Amino acid sequence: METTHLSTPNEELGRRAARTSGATNVSLPPLLPGAAKTAVTTTALAFRSGDVPTLSASPHRFSSEPTKLREFLDSLTVYFAFRPTQFSHDRTKLGYLISALSGPALAWATPMVSSNDPVLSDYPTFVNRFKQMFSRPGLEASAEEALCDIQQGSQDVLQYITRFRQLAAETTWVERTLVTLFRRGLKEEIKDELVHSTRVEDLRGLMDQALSIEYRLQERRSEKRRSRGSFQPSTSRVYPHRSEESRPPARDIEGEPMQVDTTRGPLSASEREDRRKKGLCLYCGSAGHMLRTCPVRPSRPSGNATSRPL
Repeated sequence: METTHLSTPNEELGRRAARTSGATNVSLPPLLPGAAKTAVTTTALAFRSGDVPTLSASPHRFSSEPTKLREFLDSLTVYFAFRPTQFSHDRTKLGYLISALSGPALAWATPMVSSNDPVLSDYPTFVNRFKQMFSRPGLEASAEEALCDIQQGSQDVLQYITRFRQLAAETTWVERTLVTLFRRGLKEEIKDELVHSTRVEDLRGLMDQALSIEYRLQERRSEKRRSRGSFQPSTSRVYPHRSEESRPPARDIEGEPMQVDTTRGPLSASEREDRRKKGLCLYCGSAGHMLRTCPVRPSRPSGNATSRPL
């Protein structure tokens, strides 16, 4: 007749820890005297094959590091939320949580499993004990102090929300207090816009409002930039066109008007000298008369001063 060997609780938990953590030798504290028989039964009930989903998909494991406690618990919360049918009971959640422990954390949980502690059916209570045991002393007080001073500053709203939630998770403050602190830390331009929005008293609603306002402000700034880019005012001065008739006649160095060819401009000094030598009119360039008697020269207004003699 074949004899079936029943594992002791330490052997069973040691093998389980080795499977979940990859360790070959796991040292566990001895169980209380007289608890062996009960522990075998309760451990089998608590962790029957198939009751606890495989750990391969778990995003994190935990040993005892206080700085990783929040990340570990948050990862489990997300994991359970997306698998409601698998984790519909607190006992299943705790079986999964404990199977993700190693080192000191696993040693701390082992006696509860061995004695079938009622807390194994109360996930929130177990988590509170777990946090009290492995959280950093003074962490809650530090988080509360940081929340009182938190400001959005140069961060966008999403970054501000992420940081605020991390700190709020370490406190036991009621939502009304968190709403007040979150609103107070927002940028002034967002708080100005909140005045024109329906006032909300829940933290999630306020965060959604802040995100929406930031988006609208960014959209408006983009519109202004596009508007300025589509119109480029000229920086050069525009002068009115002046007709040839409105230009005053050019004058030679002696003060007399000279003939101005619209295609070439006034006479140069050498041209004037050449015409004088050849006895040509300084105005029209013809021979037989001088500037004063030029037949094509316009008559001068009577109010003008007389020209000097040539």
